[in-house]
Amino acid sequence: MSTTAHLNIPLSFNQIIDLIKQLPKTQQKKLVSLIQDQDEFVLSTSQIALLDKRSKTPVENCISANESVKLLKKKYDL
Repeated sequence: MSTTAHLNIPLSFNQIIDLIKQLPKTQQKKLVSLIQDQDEFVLSTSQIALLDKRSKTPVENCISANESVKLLKKKYDL
């Protein structure tokens, strides 16, 4: 007899962030590190269209991936 239960609960991005904030800081940092280490990203058609539009943005109006991560960590206190 299995004692495992699986739940599929749709959560918004902000709800997920709120859940992550409840984790101890060490687990938050580990989670961020695991996400950053992901090699595969699957993009939707709308995401590809947005990236295509943004690729036409002048370079001086863009920030680096590292700077993006820093800003997200600061914004969500990670």
